[in-house]
Formats: sequence, structure tokens, C-alpha cells
Amino acid sequence: MFEPSRKTRNLPQRLLLSRMSNTFPPGSGEQGLTLLECLMAVAVMGLTIGLVLPPLFIATATRVQTRRAEQALQLAQGEVDRIRNLVALQQHTPGNLPAVINPPGGRLQDAGAPNRASSQIRTSLTSGCSRHNGTPVSATTALMVDIDADCKADFMMQVFRTTGSTSQAEQIGQQRPSSFELGVRVYSLLAGRSSATSALVNPGGTLTGLLTDAASLGLTNGQGNQLKRPLAVLYTNISWGDQDATLCGYQRTQRSQIESCQDSF
Repeated sequence: MFEPSRKTRNLPQRLLLSRMSNTFPPGSGEQGLTLLECLMAVAVMGLTIGLVLPPLFIATATRVQTRRAEQALQLAQGEVDRIRNLVALQQHTPGNLPAVINPPGGRLQDAGAPNRASSQIRTSLTSGCSRHNGTPVSATTALMVDIDADCKADFMMQVFRTTGSTSQAEQIGQQRPSSFELGVRVYSLLAGRSSATSALVNPGGTLTGLLTDAASLGLTNGQGNQLKRPLAVLYTNISWGDQDATLCGYQRTQRSQIESCQDSF
């Protein structure tokens, strides 16, 4: 009986190995990655992410803070323009002007920070929320302001003024000042909380630890110093240009020597 030789018996295995050798030649990309190469790839990806993410966080946080500061400055300037317009229209009666504050030392910049948020919100909406009616709030109260008409406060604005100079020709009780100093500070809604993790201040809530100097707008990786400081601060002098006593109001220290100013105040 014929018995196959050893070489013949191994022929199928040899053919299979030959086919596999032809299909995946040495050095081809079909051989796959080794475990070490996979670990190296994971390490490189982790290192890349670790280097890229911190600058992205800093850039994003800085951009958000800068945008808020721009909005706050526009809000403060808009309030100054509103008061100037009242004076130009001769409608600046005490009931239409911000509350008077008497800071220690007489400097408007020394006026204290607000300690309470208003219970109403200044918004463009006419219904659906507790809308501020335009009545001046206390000098130590921050008015809640909604800028995107969603009935939710975005900023808190403190507005105050000095008594200024008032002509004797004005009616008693409705005396319109000839000149006065105006101060506006706009805080982020993030400000005034007991800690950075506390809930946002609600209308009518208490404000704690606020400062009066404007926040710096440098690079930041978080909320920066807007948690305590205003994003925008404006101090300006407003005068009633159509009133004869305005010049005397400017010359406070010398008006006693100006004959026409003797009976003006």
C-alpha cells in the first residue's frame, strides 16, 4: 500500500503558510500596531491635551470677562446719557434724579458699595416680570438690570449723585440742581455672593463684600475679580447749561467773589 512521504504529508500546511506569507509580506501596514506603540500613542495624546487645554480655558474665560466688561461700560454710559438728557430737557427734578449720597471726605469716589439688590428689574419687557417703574432707588441699593429681555437680571447698577448747587429761583420742593456730580458702578450678577460657589443674588437679596474700584481685565482662568469689584465705573460732572447759575456752580470756591453769583444760591 502506498504511504505518502513526509514531505507530501506537510504539503497543505506549507501551501497555507506560503499563501499567508504572500498576503501579508514583512514590513507591510497590515501587520497592525504593537501594544507598546498603542501605549505611546495614548501618552502623546494625553500630553497634547494637557498642553492645549489650559490656554484654551484662559482664553475663553478672559474673552467672557472682557465681553461682560464691554456690556457693563455700555450700560454705565447709557445711564449717564439718560441723566444728561433729563437735564437738557429741564426734567431733572429730585424725583427723576438718582438718590443723593454724602460720602465721607466729600469725594464721590469714596461712596460705599451697595449692600442690597433692588426687588424689581429694569427691563424692556412690559409684562411677565417685576418691572422697575423708574423710581430712584437708594444710593446703597444696586438696581437689577436685564439686557436681553428674558426677565432675568444680567447686571447690578449702583447710581448716586451729590446734592450739587441749586438756584434760589427754583421752586421749593422741586429744585432742579444747576450742577452735580454723578457716579455709576456696574457689577456682574456674579458679585455680592458670600462665596464663589453660592447661588446668584436674587432681587431684593443682600450683597456682601463688594468693593468700589473697577476690576482689572487681565488674563484669567476663572471669574477673575468681578466677584467683588465693578466691571465699569464712571464719575462725571453734570451741569445745566441753560441756567444762568451754572457758571457759579463751576466756580464753587470763588463764587463768593463773583457779584452775579451772590444771590444765586
